[in-house]
Amino acid sequence: MRKRSRPSVAFSVFILSLAILLCWQGASAQADPTGLPIIGTWKVNLGKSSPSFRKTRPPTWTCTYVAENGGIRQTMYDAYPPKYAGLPTKGVAPHDHTYFFKLDGKQLYKDPEGPNEEAQTVAMWLVTRNIIFRQRQTKGGDDERGLYVVSPDGNTLTWYIWSANTPNSKGITNEVVWDRIK
Repeated sequence: MRKRSRPSVAFSVFILSLAILLCWQGASAQADPTGLPIIGTWKVNLGKSSPSFRKTRPPTWTCTYVAENGGIRQTMYDAYPPKYAGLPTKGVAPHDHTYFFKLDGKQLYKDPEGPNEEAQTVAMWLVTRNIIFRQRQTKGGDDERGLYVVSPDGNTLTWYIWSANTPNSKGITNEVVWDRIK
C-alpha cells in the first residue's frame, strides 16, 4: 500500500487562495490598497528563498510597494536605496524596474518585468488583506502565476511563483522570502 504524503504548506496556501479567488471571480471591483500590509519596503532573505533565487539575485535585492492613484506601484532595486533620483522607468528585470497595477483582476497592466519588448501584462486580485494573486501574460498567453503573502505579523512577505503552463506535479513552487525594512 502506498503511503500518502502531506501536501506542502505552499501548495496548501495555493489551493486555499485559489478557492477564495474562484469564489470572488465575479467581483472585479477595485480594492483600495491604502493600508494593506504589503505597502512598504522589503529586502530579500536569500537564506529562506528557493535556491534558484540565491544564484541569480544579490543579497541587496529590494522591492517597494507604494499606494498610488488607487493602485500599487511595485519597484525592484538591485541595491536600496538607489544611487539615482526618481523611478527606474526604463529598467528591465532582473535589474531595477517599476510597474503600476490595480487590484481589479484586469489583464491590462503593462511591463511587470520592465519594458522588455515581450508584451507582458499582469492582472492582480486582492484575495484577502494579506494575499494578492498575480497572473502574468506574455504576448497574450498565460505564463506565470503567483501569490504574494504577507505574514500575520506584517514582517515577512513571501512570493510563491509557478508556471501557468507547466505547474510542478509535486506542488513545488519557487519561493522568494522578503523581510520588511520599512
